[in-house]
Amino acid sequence: MKKSNLLCAMFIGSLFASSALANSISNAKITQMITTDEDYAGCMIKLDKKISVVSSSCPSNWLTFSCNGDLGNSVQQASMMWEQAQMAYVLNKTVRVKVDSSKKANGYCYASYIRVQD
Repeated sequence: MKKSNLLCAMFIGSLFASSALANSISNAKITQMITTDEDYAGCMIKLDKKISVVSSSCPSNWLTFSCNGDLGNSVQQASMMWEQAQMAYVLNKTVRVKVDSSKKANGYCYASYIRVQD
């Protein structure tokens, strides 16, 4: 009985892990960056991979971190993600980003997570 409970818990855990990464893009390079006072929720990055692969409602390679908090996120957290993106860009590292197509700025999707890889 205990073994079946453990297997069930492991299966459910793997479902959560795979769904958490379902809208993720891995091993992407940041090719451009934008900061602005008014548009795109303050800042954006452009990836060398198509975002539409994980979300068909994200038509571009650009993602916003919503540095100004327009999308209901923490400005402090967005600032930390922006710093990670800058570091990856300068050091030519790849990143993993999680795309949230339910939040958009000027039609561009929101990145709720960034991890520097390599």
